[in-house]
Amino acid sequence: MASGKAPNLNSGAASRFDLAVLGADDPLGGAVLQLLDEREIPVGRLYPLTLRDPDTNVVFRGQDWPCEQAVEFDYSRVQALLVASRSPAASRLSREIRSRRPTMPVMTLDEIDPAPAVAVSRVLKTLAALGDGLASVDAFVALPAAVAGQDGVEELANQSRGLFNMESAEPEVFPLQIAFNLVPHGAVGDAPSHESHLADATARLTDGADAAFSVVWAPIFFGAAIALHARAEKPLDIQSLRGALVHRDGITLMEAELPAATPTPATDAQGSEAVFVSRIRVDGKLARLWLVFDPIQMEAAQMVAAVENWIDKPANSMLT
Repeated sequence: MASGKAPNLNSGAASRFDLAVLGADDPLGGAVLQLLDEREIPVGRLYPLTLRDPDTNVVFRGQDWPCEQAVEFDYSRVQALLVASRSPAASRLSREIRSRRPTMPVMTLDEIDPAPAVAVSRVLKTLAALGDGLASVDAFVALPAAVAGQDGVEELANQSRGLFNMESAEPEVFPLQIAFNLVPHGAVGDAPSHESHLADATARLTDGADAAFSVVWAPIFFGAAIALHARAEKPLDIQSLRGALVHRDGITLMEAELPAATPTPATDAQGSEAVFVSRIRVDGKLARLWLVFDPIQMEAAQMVAAVENWIDKPANSMLT
């Protein structure tokens, strides 16, 4: 295990609280820590937890914080828990913690809106307003390895290097080879598919839009992309659509004719909470758009917003 104690950021102050972040060494956990710092959330003592090798550190407020093994951690030492991991082990552990400490605030990824649904919904709200509702929506989503955690990032990197050296790819995190490939995002066992989960979330976020999703794992590390096709109830005007998107919060419109102005996951999305929209095409009632966004940053922002909500409502939490 990593040596040394975690720094204490003035945990004696009454306004501060001690926080555990499960999956702190994953891309999502790292983004959560960065936002906690940027938004000056009053964390007293931070406990970064991992289900991987505990012999690692994470950076928070300019200091190194050693990760502790999540399974062995004493959760009575903290007042709140963020679960920034999609692994089945993290889900099982969070359920156990809730049963042992039912009054402690716990935030998991099941309680936030999935990033692709958030990205699509921002655009659909504008389309629905201009087109007198929506008749149909189809979205093709390409997700990065980072959504599968640090293990997913490392598997893509290792497979890419190995294939260049004429070595066979051994999939562990993904069901098939991910390097130089596209892999459908399928359901596991009897669990609902990720695609149906996105459709349900989109319907909730847009007051009933019926969206069909096709999701694949793409051989990219960070950032995601969506090819979105939406059919409105009445003909759309492309200039009105562009004007409405320009004024929509959370959307950055990039519609220059130069190829360099087209947003991509690698060049524009990473580290931003915005949805970048480009390549808008309108044919009568049908609109086709290209969306780029950072699912890690978007979901981290929701988790940190939940912490801010806990602070704003101390009567409903243990943060005081």
